[in-house]
Amino acid sequence: MNQEFRLAKGWAIFAWIILPVFMVLVGALGVMPFFKDEFNWVLAIILVPISLLLEFVGIMAIMELIKGKLIISNDRITIVEAFKTKTLLFTDIKGYRQIQGYLTFFPIDQQKKKIKANTYYGNSARLLAWVYQNFKDLDHEETINDEQEIFKNEEYGRTSKERKNKLKKAKKITKILNISAWVVAAFLWFYPEFYKIQIMLCALIPIIGLIVMNRSKGLIRLDEKTNSARPNILSTVFIPSLALLIRSSKDCEIFDYSNFWNYAIVICLILFIMVVKELKENYNFKQGTTYVALIGFLMFGAMYTYGLIITSNLAFNDNEPSAYKTEVLEKRISTGKHTSYYLKIDKWGPQNEIEEVSVSKSMYEKKKIGDSAIVYFNTGALDIPYYMVVD
Repeated sequence: MNQEFRLAKGWAIFAWIILPVFMVLVGALGVMPFFKDEFNWVLAIILVPISLLLEFVGIMAIMELIKGKLIISNDRITIVEAFKTKTLLFTDIKGYRQIQGYLTFFPIDQQKKKIKANTYYGNSARLLAWVYQNFKDLDHEETINDEQEIFKNEEYGRTSKERKNKLKKAKKITKILNISAWVVAAFLWFYPEFYKIQIMLCALIPIIGLIVMNRSKGLIRLDEKTNSARPNILSTVFIPSLALLIRSSKDCEIFDYSNFWNYAIVICLILFIMVVKELKENYNFKQGTTYVALIGFLMFGAMYTYGLIITSNLAFNDNEPSAYKTEVLEKRISTGKHTSYYLKIDKWGPQNEIEEVSVSKSMYEKKKIGDSAIVYFNTGALDIPYYMVVD
C-alpha cells in the first residue's frame, strides 16, 4: 500500500468551525478580569495562565489540522504531526493496539518511539483493514496468552477441559454478581421502600463477591485489567458501596461521629484481610498502575464502611426520636454537576450553633426565610446520634 491519510472532510470542517470559536472564548476568559469594575488580581492570576494554556492547545490543534497526516509507504509508516515526524519500518513493528479512536503501533525495540494515529482519517476503513491484515493485534494476543496460562494451570483442574469449564463457570458467577449489584443498588437509589432488606443486600453482595474471589485461586480478579481473560467483581464491590454512600448522605445528618470510628476500624480490618491476598499475589508493586488500583480499593473501603455504618445506624434503629422546633434563617442553592439545596437553621435542642443542612428540592421550595421547621433527633441503632429536618 502506498497512500496518504488525512483527517476526514467532515471532521475537518467541524474542526475549522469549532477551533476559532474555542480560541475566541478562551481569549475572552483571559481578558475578563481586566474589564470588571474593580480589577481582581486573584482572578487574573488564575484565569490568564489558563487562557494562555488553552490558546496554545488551540494553536497546536490548528497546526495539526494543517500538517497532520499518516503516510503508508512500501516498507514503513510515517506520522507527520504539528512539529515532528516519526517513522517505523514494518519490520520494526511488534504490533498494534486500538483504543478509543486511536491506533498505536508499538516497536519491537522499546528504545524506539511508538506511533499513535487517530482513526478519523478519510477512507479509514481501508486503513484499518490493511492494519488488521498485516500486523498483530497485541490486545487480542494478550487475552489469548492469559487464557492459555489459565488452561495450563493445574490449580484450576486436572485436564484442560476442566480448566476451561472452571473459567466458564467463573465468568457466569461474576456476571450474575455484577448484574445483581446493579439491580440492588438501583432499587436502593431510586426506590428505598424496603429499606432494611435493601441495606442488608447492598452490604452482603460485596462481601459475597470478595469471598468468591478469594476461593477462585486468582481466577477471578477484584478489578478490571485490560486484555485479561479473567472475569472481575468490580461492579459487585463498587456499585452497592456507592449506593450505601448515596443513601447515607441523603437520609440523615450525623450529629456526633464519636462512636462511628470504632465500627469503621473493625470493618476496614475485615475488608483488608479479605483483599490482602489478592493484592499480594496478583499485583506488581513496581508498576504505577498497581498504585492506581490501590487508590480504587481505598475508595471502595471508604464508601462501603461509611455507607454501611450510617445506613445501618438509621435502618435498624427502634428508638423514639425527640422533636425540636427551629427557624429557617437562610436558603441557598449549590449548582455544578448536581444541584443541591440548603437551609440555614437556628439552634435547636442539643445543637448549640446555627448550621446549614442539606434538604430535598420540595422542602427547599416550600420553606421561606422565617418559617419554622421540625428537627427529629435520634440516638441511632449504633449509638451514632443523627437528625432529620422535616416540614
